[in-house]
Amino acid sequence: MRFVKLILIIFLACLINSCGLIKTLYNNAPELTSWWLDSYFDFTKAQTQVLNQALHRLHDWHRDNQLSGYVNLLEEIQTDLSKQQIKPDEACQKIEVIKTSLLTLQLESVPIVVELAPTLSEQQLQFFQKKLTKRTDKWKSEWLQDSAEEQLAIRFDKTVDFAEKVYGDLNDSQLALLKNNLKLAAINPAITYAEILRRNQDTVEILTQLQSHALSVPEKSSLVKAGFERLQRSPNSIYQNYADNIATLSCEIISKLHETTSASQKQHAQQWAQDYIEYFSALKK
Repeated sequence: MRFVKLILIIFLACLINSCGLIKTLYNNAPELTSWWLDSYFDFTKAQTQVLNQALHRLHDWHRDNQLSGYVNLLEEIQTDLSKQQIKPDEACQKIEVIKTSLLTLQLESVPIVVELAPTLSEQQLQFFQKKLTKRTDKWKSEWLQDSAEEQLAIRFDKTVDFAEKVYGDLNDSQLALLKNNLKLAAINPAITYAEILRRNQDTVEILTQLQSHALSVPEKSSLVKAGFERLQRSPNSIYQNYADNIATLSCEIISKLHETTSASQKQHAQQWAQDYIEYFSALKK
């Protein structure tokens, strides 16, 4: 569900960027998600009406059930940022909390998929597949660089950009630490690209199976739930092992960088967290 992706983007945008427009985005999430999904399926008026009502219910559920969890997570992160050291397993635990929250939201959206998917026409499914292909080609052009040096440069720039939003300006030794550890991560976009193709195919197959009148609603729900679970743990062992290794190395980099931060950088990081604690608290109202 694009609503799920939009909520995640809003959460991550608040962690990475200024939240000046995030409240507007969040409060209008159902409408934005409907517009976003329409760009993938070209819904009929009747489908849009059903979708909008369902998205508003999901939005209300999210506000009531998940925003408090975001605040709690940010408060824990703020506490960690005050410490002299953040252990790798502490960093990884926060990532797991985010993943669990995302899966919960995905599972809550299952009834929307089950209700709408059987109404999609063959033309709409073909339109969707073309959009997936276009999106995948865009990802490939941005992330699948020709050389390892180019891949490292892009990831280094994005990592530094995020780290400096949290800690403020990094010194030369900290920048070198990040670059050297990113080299060890052995990033391989080709593995990720193969997983994107698998997910695209999986999504199309699920939507096609949901067209069947022979399946009961519980069977259709199980089908969609299984698809969401495969997003969390891929059946492609090559990708899953790769993703697990990258996640572990990322947690180690967080730990190593934090250990080098000065008192002023830690203070900057704690204020960064406080700003977003207040912001997400306001969104609950």
